[in-house]
Amino acid sequence: MRRLDSLLAWTNGRTVARAAYRLTLVEPLWKHFGVSDQIRRACASIPANIAEGYALGTTPQFIRHLQIALGSATELATHLELVKDLELAPREDIEQALALSNQEIGLLIGLVYSLRGRR
Repeated sequence: MRRLDSLLAWTNGRTVARAAYRLTLVEPLWKHFGVSDQIRRACASIPANIAEGYALGTTPQFIRHLQIALGSATELATHLELVKDLELAPREDIEQALALSNQEIGLLIGLVYSLRGRR
């Protein structure tokens, strides 16, 4: 069994989570509790679901958790677009978090398709 930290989707998911969570710690975004909380939950859910599915040890369970992580990554990207539209954080930081989340979405889609092809 490979180590979890060798899985690019998980390591990138952690990077996405850090970048997005940091956005919620600065003004004016931190004052908007609803969207900040949604961003925090979605970004933390990405690597957590990948890790949980990986640890369960079966391909169907892993795929299911990857799909949940994909949903969280897509949700995060949507929240980040809203933050960008409302100018609630520095544009450069939002763009970086969006780029990372879109990269994560691609990694997760690719991994799900790859694992489905093996079954």
